[in-house]
Amino acid sequence: MQLFVLHLLFLSVSLIFLYIIKNKNYIGIAHNTTSFFSLLLSLIIFTQRDHLLGREVEIIEVFDGATISFYLDDISLMFLIVSNFLWFLTSLYATRYLNLNNYDSKNTFYLFFLFSMFATNSIIYSSNLFTIFIFYEILTLSTYPLVTLDKKLNSMISGKKYLFILLGTSIIFLLPAIILTYNLTGNISFLNTNNFANTDEVTILFILLLFIFGTAKSAIMPFHRWLPNAMVAPTPVSALLHAVAVVKSGVFILIKVFLLIFGVNVLSNINTQLVILIISTTIVLSSFVALRQDSIKLRLAYSTVGQLSYILLGIIILTPYSIIAALLHFIFHALGKIILFLSAGIFATNCKIKNVSEMNGLASCAPLTCLSMTLGALIMIGLPPTIGFISKWYLLVGVTNSENYVVLGVIMLSTILNAGYYFPMIYKVYFKEISNQSVTKNSEDRYLVAPVLFITILSFSLFFYSEILISFINNIGVIK
Repeated sequence: MQLFVLHLLFLSVSLIFLYIIKNKNYIGIAHNTTSFFSLLLSLIIFTQRDHLLGREVEIIEVFDGATISFYLDDISLMFLIVSNFLWFLTSLYATRYLNLNNYDSKNTFYLFFLFSMFATNSIIYSSNLFTIFIFYEILTLSTYPLVTLDKKLNSMISGKKYLFILLGTSIIFLLPAIILTYNLTGNISFLNTNNFANTDEVTILFILLLFIFGTAKSAIMPFHRWLPNAMVAPTPVSALLHAVAVVKSGVFILIKVFLLIFGVNVLSNINTQLVILIISTTIVLSSFVALRQDSIKLRLAYSTVGQLSYILLGIIILTPYSIIAALLHFIFHALGKIILFLSAGIFATNCKIKNVSEMNGLASCAPLTCLSMTLGALIMIGLPPTIGFISKWYLLVGVTNSENYVVLGVIMLSTILNAGYYFPMIYKVYFKEISNQSVTKNSEDRYLVAPVLFITILSFSLFFYSEILISFINNIGVIK
């Protein structure tokens, strides 16, 4: 049995075990232990990658041409390590967060948190579009109970919108895209590239747009509204949605579709300006909307919409530098955004602050958290010495090489807008006097801060060791 199949089997058995456990005191321990061993298995798989890459395991053939099967490639390896690493740290954070905020639905939280990560890992290992579609839908359904965890009216309404957009777009757009791909090429496997070599340009562009709009988890406008609506969920869920599982699964699928189903050669020979326009519009509009948000979580949510489009932009520009930038930012955005969301959770829990307008003097209440938030913000803006600068530099070089100067202007404008909604947050916490009486000095909970601080230190260190990651990405076949 291949190690990656064993990994999924382990998560399946753990899921059943968590379902059986009813004691709230033990289910958290069981969940966190599972996340630790899942990370450990991921690291073992990474060390054994030379023996595992490209090996497909078919589980079952549902009907002719549609099998549930799994395999491993270099792009999957990246997502595997990032998602399981951040899942483990978010789990540690969540245990303390749920206790401090007196959540009653801990059993539901831990069960569906694990369920969503099982679905995410299944997406990572999927070897074809049929398998990935099945687990894409499972991921949507498994995260719904997390979005509606507190069962309040606002949460239930937001949860319905969440399901309506994500399920609706996948059925209306993604499923037809997969069916058309199979009918035209006879193949939906990631093991075969450049499938549309003999297909006309209009058809390719049409199917490409179906994939983009059908994968609404990547939050391309106008199908992005589920993301801010989902901010009613607890902070660990927001972190899961924005950095670990949901949005990254959407972008991951599109990366695989662009690079492996269509292929660089096919996409290079068609006019992708309409796709670039849609992605660029999402980047700019989301930044303007983020500027108007007073809620910290909503500001971060709209930031995510734009940042995900940076990744897709890097892929569709199709130069080696832009593709490297996209894969780098896939990782760097996950680290930076989870820092920001977990920091927002500490502000809300320890300092009772949920809005940007209330952040004055927060550095006296949560000095370490404010330091982490500052680094996360600089990563999102793309300033040195942060990892966000590295991916943005590669993106700028890639766009310049493509001679698409309008897109270059879009990136520069969005960088200014990003600074416009992140710098006021930094300024307020350090240079404004405390205006909220609920803010007390040094009220950080160390068990909440520890995971955030660990990710912060790692993210800062990666700036100086980024060549290791760049070298790994350079060796991915689709970039050569």
